[in-house]
Amino acid sequence: MALLLTLAFPLWGQEPERWLDELDAELERKGEYDAQKEERIARLRGSLRSALDDMDRYGTTRTLFEEYKSYKYDSAFAYATRMGELAARLESPDSRVEAGCATVFCLISAGLYKEAFDMLDGLSVEGASPKGLLEYYRMQVKLNYSARGYSQTEPYWSQYTRTAEAYTRKIMETVPPDSPLWYRYNANLLMEETRFDEGIEAYRRLLSDKTLDLHSRAIYASSLGWMLHCQGREDEAVEALCESAICDLQSSTKETTALRMLAEYLSLQGEVDRPSRYVHESFDDANFYNARLRKLEVGAVLPIVEKNHYDTLQRERNGLVLSVILAILVILAAIAALWFIRRQNRRLHEARKTIGERNAQLEAANAQLETANAQLAEANEIKSEYIGNSFYINAEFIDKMAQLYKTVDRMIVTRQYDELRRSLKESTIDKERDEMYASFDATFLKIFPTFVNDYNALFPEAEQRYPAGGLTPEMRIFALIRLGITETDRIAKFLDYSVHTINTYKTRVKNKSWVENELFEAEIMKIGLR
Repeated sequence: MALLLTLAFPLWGQEPERWLDELDAELERKGEYDAQKEERIARLRGSLRSALDDMDRYGTTRTLFEEYKSYKYDSAFAYATRMGELAARLESPDSRVEAGCATVFCLISAGLYKEAFDMLDGLSVEGASPKGLLEYYRMQVKLNYSARGYSQTEPYWSQYTRTAEAYTRKIMETVPPDSPLWYRYNANLLMEETRFDEGIEAYRRLLSDKTLDLHSRAIYASSLGWMLHCQGREDEAVEALCESAICDLQSSTKETTALRMLAEYLSLQGEVDRPSRYVHESFDDANFYNARLRKLEVGAVLPIVEKNHYDTLQRERNGLVLSVILAILVILAAIAALWFIRRQNRRLHEARKTIGERNAQLEAANAQLETANAQLAEANEIKSEYIGNSFYINAEFIDKMAQLYKTVDRMIVTRQYDELRRSLKESTIDKERDEMYASFDATFLKIFPTFVNDYNALFPEAEQRYPAGGLTPEMRIFALIRLGITETDRIAKFLDYSVHTINTYKTRVKNKSWVENELFEAEIMKIGLR
């Protein structure tokens, strides 16, 4: 109910992240919406079996076509054909035109434009009512615009455009000027004439109708998103495309463009995970719908998104290599510092032999130096452990990336897109991150074997936690602090959390401890020194 209210009152002007989160939540419910769709179809099939006459059968068959036309191509085509057979028996001009237009719709969805033109040109509208003529005009508009988008070549582009615009104006002359259909085709005409400011306003007016069905809302929001993108208003474009994709999900529409467009736009903005997920969802929908044109459209975007995904992984690998180099430089600096301290120790030892009266001062200095040596030794141990582990992880990661690159290259060349998708799902960033965390936990506990017990000693018994084989997320935050990483943004980046989430975790943990909040981190730094 909350989502339906959201769609009835658009959130224009809010951050796109909220829309994207809502879209992600709706994707999780995709199976639920599809199940509801199948239930409706099953009921209609039952009604069709119990129909009393051809008129009743025609009406139910037309309803089944409407359910299938943007859901499953093969079934839609079958019911469109059945509509034609029933219309011939009914000898109704309007039914004949409606059934013919239904078949043309299926041919357009499949990219069979020649066949669609042949059928539409051969469709007789003699004796049809204004309603039947209106359906014929609407299909002419859809066919000519679709063929234009496919051809992308002059003089055919201009020819298709002129024909589509001529039929658009016929529709606007046929319907009342204050009707929803007039506003719809007026908005489309403004978009085609690249009068984007007026077109955006017209589509927003259409979307303000609270009684608008989900499929129409999806179409209007998708057109609005495209115009906003053309004007460089990317945040608003993402919001509109999110609304379109959400409506498609809730209406179980598989013949869609919004999710594919959204994947492409987000990929160009530098995002990785969402574009990859959205384009694969769109590809699944195209396969389910089973029309070749839709598969080709999504297939053209899929390599672009995956290339951006690979490029991002490559940058992360380069960043890891740079981190290793910096770590090596830090170790060299630590070795130089240690050599310098030891050299100073030797000088102090010689001075102690010759200046007896300064024994007390030298003992104090030695104590301080021993403390520094202990801290340096601890730091050296930590760095040695983590650098060795980093070399191993980096080598393993490079091997994985090399293998993945070869696999992706081979599958793209051989057009094994389904296999490519399965392969990429088997190699995810989340899996790599989990392995990184497991390695971090193991290395850290090797250096500080009593950390878990000492950490739990800071809490009442009811709040103590003893995870098996690693650290909890909260423990991992304070493990990084124990290693000297105190900057919240660095901790957040390492753990893939937001800065806000890190601060929330820290505050929550400190509030549970019997140690005062301002002294808690000081107690953490004592672990391993007791």
